[in-house]
Amino acid sequence: MAKEKQKAYIPELTDEISLCNELYSKCCNDELREMDKHEIIVKICETLGSSPECLAKAETIFNLIKYDITRYVLHHEYCPETRNEVKPKFLLWLDGKAEPKKAEEFSKFMDKYLK
Repeated sequence: MAKEKQKAYIPELTDEISLCNELYSKCCNDELREMDKHEIIVKICETLGSSPECLAKAETIFNLIKYDITRYVLHHEYCPETRNEVKPKFLLWLDGKAEPKKAEEFSKFMDKYLK
């Protein structure tokens, strides 16, 4: 019988939190964001190879798929298992970032028929 993978305990959160901690300045938050981005790009680059061109390709890949991966994780990993709710406004924003052409078409459609 396969052993179940242990999961970290995450208590149910009742309060909303901001990922942009006000304890740090904007400059510090920007630097932390860039460090996190760089770590992900390096992980992608490890798969592609060690040449400098691969680092540029990894950054391109990151920029192309970052919203798609976020949407996938929220819809298929975060929400179903934990029954967590995500605000519709955030999901609409994320869908618009992941598929800007579809979001623009939808927006035009809504404007045409709701006005």
